Amino acid sequence: MTTYKNEYNPQSVTPPYKTLVEKLNELGMDNKEFAIRVGKPEKTITAVTNGSSSITAEMAVKFQDVLKIPASFWLRKQRRYDEYKDFF
Repeated sequence: MTTYKNEYNPQSVTPPYKTLVEKLNELGMDNKEFAIRVGKPEKTITAVTNGSSSITAEMAVKFQDVLKIPASFWLRKQRRYDEYKDFF
């Protein structure tokens, strides 16, 4: 007997860095200012905003403090994006 697992596999997932860039633009904040506010090197923030680096748990907490968007939101977006990349 074959067992099928009912899963939702979206055709696309918005990368977390795109959401971050949109929010920073909305707030009129550039990478340098955001880096200062979250206490991370600008190089690190630039790597995140261009998609070459992932959002870590530590970063998500710092993003929450500055952007007032829950850390769980950033971690969930990153996890979904990572799963999507691995699947496709």
